[in-house]
Amino acid sequence: MGLQTVPFRKIEEHTEDIFEAVTVIAKRARQIIGDRYVIEEERRREEENLEEISGEDEMAPAYEVDTEIDRDAYDSVVKPTTVGLTEFLSGELEWEKQAMFEDSAAEEADTAEEK
Repeated sequence: MGLQTVPFRKIEEHTEDIFEAVTVIAKRARQIIGDRYVIEEERRREEENLEEISGEDEMAPAYEVDTEIDRDAYDSVVKPTTVGLTEFLSGELEWEKQAMFEDSAAEEADTAEEK
């Protein structure tokens, strides 16, 4: 899958703040990465349990790092940022806007009242 540009106008249809859009998309991508990590970790543990039960690799180290990356498998997986952007543009993501300066504005109002 090749790269495709996304016009800002499409993003502005969902929010006026590009920073907010990037933050929402990035948070969703991190959630996807976390989910994929958990799934992979569970798969690895199941394989270890099966090896223990079958008695294979008794002398092998408990954990081996596989540095080989299967290029075809890597290319076939949809990237988390692509999923996040697609979900954002299709309106599947919901989020609440948080005021970045809400706490500092309240503090300034309190100190102004005290003076």
